[in-house]
Amino acid sequence: MSEPGFIVKFYDKAFEEKKIEELVCAPVEAISGVSESDADDLKSLGIETVEDLALNKYVIFAQGINCLSDCASDMEDVDVDLSFEEIEELAEHPVSSIDGISDGDAALLKKAFGIDNIKELAENKYVAIAQATVNLANLVQYLKETGVI
Repeated sequence: MSEPGFIVKFYDKAFEEKKIEELVCAPVEAISGVSESDADDLKSLGIETVEDLALNKYVIFAQGINCLSDCASDMEDVDVDLSFEEIEELAEHPVSSIDGISDGDAALLKKAFGIDNIKELAENKYVAIAQATVNLANLVQYLKETGVI
């Protein structure tokens, strides 16, 4: 079994021959569509590599809020102090409502990726590419360690 090669279609030409493990450590601007200027803007959030984008605590938190928001109407048996409507609306709040993301950081996310709210951060295509890359790299590592490949 060879390593997954389809993921490289989401990366700039200079990275097409890289192994999946190398893509994880690649600069975030290696993802096709992320410019060097975008990458500079993301540094204030501690994002410099593909892995940094995939595992960023604000991204993960936004994805949690988005998931909770998506399933709020199914939460009849959960004892919470918020109404279903309030939970559903959480994902529509600006990203700056996440503790640790300043208005300046939010402006940089808007400039780099067009992100206005928590849902858009959670569902961003560049985040999805980065997370798929990290997950595939972890799978390849596991398969190598267990002797499958």
